[in-house]
Amino acid sequence: MTMNTVLPPPVGPRADARLWLALTPAGPWSRLNGAWWPRSHDLSAELPSLIAELDRAWGRITRAAVHGPAWSGLHHDSPAGSHCVHVSWYDNTQDPHAISLFSYRIGSWELLVVPPATDPRRAALLMAAAARPGNHQAAETLLADGPERADVPHRGRIRVRTWHGRGAADPALPMG
Repeated sequence: MTMNTVLPPPVGPRADARLWLALTPAGPWSRLNGAWWPRSHDLSAELPSLIAELDRAWGRITRAAVHGPAWSGLHHDSPAGSHCVHVSWYDNTQDPHAISLFSYRIGSWELLVVPPATDPRRAALLMAAAARPGNHQAAETLLADGPERADVPHRGRIRVRTWHGRGAADPALPMG
């Protein structure tokens, strides 16, 4: 099944080419392994840069699973650098706000997917909460209820890692 939906080009604060990703550091068990804030709902456009970075961080990603109705540009095989990632999509069994990633030899991970049009302050809070070691909230719960008070870092600024091609930058996002 291939879906061809044309979306308008991104504008405003999300029109940049950076990959917005927050990964959970080592620590207590967490329900999520971090968060990803794509620029659009076009999975074929967004997935390659995510997979390229996760291949470096976690080892070769071989499969991904998403909630089908949340994405356009769905293809069963997505190019990701020197290999292809098999993509599956589901309507009922996959959290609509998560992406599951798999490696045959290394393991599996789940990331919160912050909706592209999310306000940057809210996105920063959600990403910080999802990447906090010991977080027990599911992606859908985080988006519906917001981060629990204990999940919200101190007021001020938080660090969310972004990647510009091969170089990296860590901008601070304001929180209030």
